[in-house]
Amino acid sequence: MSTINEKLSFFDSFIRNSSLSKDGVNLNIWCPWCRHENKNKLKLAIHLEKGIYHCWICDKKGSNVEWLIKKLNPSKLEECKKHFKSKNTTSVLDFLSGTVEEEVDLSVSLPDGFVLLANNFSSIEPDVRAVFSYALKRGISKHKLWFLRAGAALDSNFRRHLILPSFDASGNLNFYTARNIDADSNFAFKYKNASIPKKYIVFNEVNIDWNRELSIVEGPLDLLKTNDNATCLLGSSLTEDMLLFQRIVENKTPVVLALDSDVYNKTMRIANLLNSYNIDVRIADTRGFEDVGDMGSQDFLKIKDEADTFGRNDLLLNKIKML
Repeated sequence: MSTINEKLSFFDSFIRNSSLSKDGVNLNIWCPWCRHENKNKLKLAIHLEKGIYHCWICDKKGSNVEWLIKKLNPSKLEECKKHFKSKNTTSVLDFLSGTVEEEVDLSVSLPDGFVLLANNFSSIEPDVRAVFSYALKRGISKHKLWFLRAGAALDSNFRRHLILPSFDASGNLNFYTARNIDADSNFAFKYKNASIPKKYIVFNEVNIDWNRELSIVEGPLDLLKTNDNATCLLGSSLTEDMLLFQRIVENKTPVVLALDSDVYNKTMRIANLLNSYNIDVRIADTRGFEDVGDMGSQDFLKIKDEADTFGRNDLLLNKIKML
């Protein structure tokens, strides 16, 4: 691995304005993300030993200097690899932007014979009518039928399934989930999902305003009861390599977490992770309900309005309770 002086010479070869901190290991440069607003402020610090970086203005940070070099000067990428050890933590945003090659098929299509329930409630197909009746029993409103583009399908593999498709920010289909209306809560295979890695999906990003507080629930059917500016985890985890996490951090979107009460410890870990990136987080109290999908829409709005702001002390108190 290169010495600090060799790394300094590397940056000096293409960065005109920089300063070395008194500790001799942090190099301060213009931030390539906010430099147009702060041309005279060298607020992005690169730790030359650890190979990490952080801008103290826009809060862009990373543990792989190669990603920073791609932004600063892509022609220096190969030389960068000689000085900094590459970290095998592929960014979802890098992958989706085409800067990283990975053999992942993100193509998806809806089941054959997909129809929207909102304009097929009087369908002559008995299975479609049955799905519509199930949706009504779940408490879905006419607005949500249209907003979530809920549907059914004539495909034999998806008959009697409530289907919720997902579309990316450009309006392209990127995922779907299908719920068997005849399966009880203990049935192992009550859901069929598109075969797409979940870390690449922001469920129905087309509906999201990143400048407003975002409600986050566990599954797509929970969205039947939420406010409109909401999405789901497609599970109960949120990690730094997920596109949803990166969109939140990129836009500094405040979040209210409304996960099931039986995964409260996971809720606290997610809240702590987001908070470490200076994201405002509130936690909704879902106790008393099996899940958000079991609530009424007014129930959800109430717990959302009453959600408590997360602080680091909450994480400590939760750990103490677990002792």
